[in-house]
Amino acid sequence: MDTRERLAVRYLVQKAIALYESAGKAETLARIADPEGPFIRGEHYIFALDLEGSLLAHPFSKQLVGLNLTDLRDSDGRSFIRKVLATARTRGYGFADYQWQVPNSKEELYKTVFFERVEEIVLCSGFHTIKENPLEAIYRYSRTYGSCREQE
Repeated sequence: MDTRERLAVRYLVQKAIALYESAGKAETLARIADPEGPFIRGEHYIFALDLEGSLLAHPFSKQLVGLNLTDLRDSDGRSFIRKVLATARTRGYGFADYQWQVPNSKEELYKTVFFERVEEIVLCSGFHTIKENPLEAIYRYSRTYGSCREQE
């Protein structure tokens, strides 16, 4: 779990919520849709859904805006948008993990997205991660840092 990445995407969503509360829905969605706008930070960006699953704004996938993504499945066949929407309706915010293709690449990585509901929209931002087999992680750790056992 990458705490720094989680904080970064959560902060970006909080900034979008602050804009929504001060400038309204139309202005917020317009700024989210701007590929050079204030909600692009390195690999992090905001996208917005309504509570029915339609994409309201996205800075890079404009061809998907207006489409209902409720039945969209990740590479593992999971309906992750349904999970996001269900949690947004009940709890208001959360994290969801799914497997997704890296933009401008054929590589597939796991993605973690933070989302928060504000009125009738869900603001989302995520990051790509690499999931390892636990044994591979232990092997990599021991090769990098040495044995976990005490040295005699």
